[in-house]
Amino acid sequence: MATKDTDRSDRNSANPLTYVASRRSVLAVGGAGLGALFLAACGGSPASSPSNTKSAGKPKKGGTLRVAISDADTSDALDPGVIVTINAAMCLNNIFDRLLKIDDTTLAATPALATAWTANADATEWTIKLREGVKWHDGSDFTSKDVAFTFKHWLDPKAGSAVNLAVAPYMDASGVSTPDASTVVLKLNKANSIFLESVCTSFGSGILKDGTDFSAATVAGTGPFKLKSWKPGQGWSLVRNDDYWNGAPYLDGIDATVTPDQGAKLQGVLAGSTDVTDTFPTALWSGLQGRSNVALETIKAERAWVFTFDQDKAPFNDQRVVEALRLATDRETLLKTAFQGHGAVAADIAVTSESPFYPPGLKPEYDPAKAKQLLADAGYPNGVDVELSTSSGVAGMSEVAQAWQQIVKDSGFNIKLKEFPATTYWSKGWLQTAAFQDYWHNAFPSVLFDYFYRKGAVWNGTHHDDPAVDKLTGEIYATLDADKRVALSQQALLEARKTYSYLIPLFVDAGYARASKVQGLTWDRVSSIDFSRAWIA
Repeated sequence: MATKDTDRSDRNSANPLTYVASRRSVLAVGGAGLGALFLAACGGSPASSPSNTKSAGKPKKGGTLRVAISDADTSDALDPGVIVTINAAMCLNNIFDRLLKIDDTTLAATPALATAWTANADATEWTIKLREGVKWHDGSDFTSKDVAFTFKHWLDPKAGSAVNLAVAPYMDASGVSTPDASTVVLKLNKANSIFLESVCTSFGSGILKDGTDFSAATVAGTGPFKLKSWKPGQGWSLVRNDDYWNGAPYLDGIDATVTPDQGAKLQGVLAGSTDVTDTFPTALWSGLQGRSNVALETIKAERAWVFTFDQDKAPFNDQRVVEALRLATDRETLLKTAFQGHGAVAADIAVTSESPFYPPGLKPEYDPAKAKQLLADAGYPNGVDVELSTSSGVAGMSEVAQAWQQIVKDSGFNIKLKEFPATTYWSKGWLQTAAFQDYWHNAFPSVLFDYFYRKGAVWNGTHHDDPAVDKLTGEIYATLDADKRVALSQQALLEARKTYSYLIPLFVDAGYARASKVQGLTWDRVSSIDFSRAWIA
């Protein structure tokens, strides 16, 4: 297939599988931010946009930024493929680069370590041209061997990488070749028309140096900052990469401290001992009002709150109980109580109603009387006890849990909240218990299916498989017709909603605090801050 020069803004063009960077798009990469872990639907959705601080005056070099983070775990590691917390994402996404960046606003793929990517006519072979002149933090050259090593690491099931399910169904290690130092060829065993975009929306898609062992002493990326220190569950430090291919950062470095207590985190920025926080609960936003030294940055519909129930275990192995949980949930009241109305109700699918992928006419139903009857029909006429894992260390998690606990009580659900410390929730509560909370980001449905629904999905806490969803997802990837991809996605979302136990009641806005003197930050959908152009006034 012949390549052409395009900014890829027309996603329904006759040649949707080719990207060759124009000079304008290459020069524009520096303003794109980190790109999204999960995307809003292709074609553009205003549901969530990045929060970018407006720079006041001319950027200046120097200074170390102090960051306080609550969403962290002692299991956090230096392999991007196993990121599950904001702490790990914020650190590693400033050390490692992806092949592509996906702009949060335009949703267009833009060059990063790859400058061009082209598929053959049936989307079974991808050729990637790599940026030349890029250096690893240890001074060695970035080459195609590094990309090959990364793909093989993702394909190794023992590595536990979240990217595995995005790549393993379509290729094996023998499908990776490196014709020269700046070219990688990926031969797929079946068509995937959005293969690289799907890969690059993953938590774990940072490109690794050939032979990386993920130790703090040797880990090296190509990103804007180098690792100085790393203490899982406690904090980390980065220093500027003066040789960064996209221009050296202004900051000398970043010192991050894990601060589980949300109030203490906010007090730190108010007192001037902290410069930036990760997200914090809506109930605390008012504490920043009228403060000239601190700013609240908000991101619309930044995340969907998800309640996951293990369908291998009673009572969730009865679909009537799952349906009763949904009918018992007054979503409008939940949004007002837990988040003061900052967000929008959802109908148990993790794309917003503004997305072109959203099934037409779908609305959530609230019917507590019907919920009680379904419980009775399922053998629970006197109600049922449910233990839900939660953590106050994740902004908004315990608030939505407590509000939901009260809302569903009258329908016969007796919810007991099991509180986990912020530093262990993601290793001992999430995916480890029969009922737990999670948050997802507005996404391409096919990406959601890969991670949360398809057979073998690494984060499928329901333990349920639906062959119909698997089949539809395969058809989504195979088709080159963008309109057909939307129709198939809508069909798959409705099928998944019918058979899986996920309760997805809300999309909520998020907010983080920064000192007014801090400029040039970009927050993206991965809940991570891009510090590459940040500076201190």
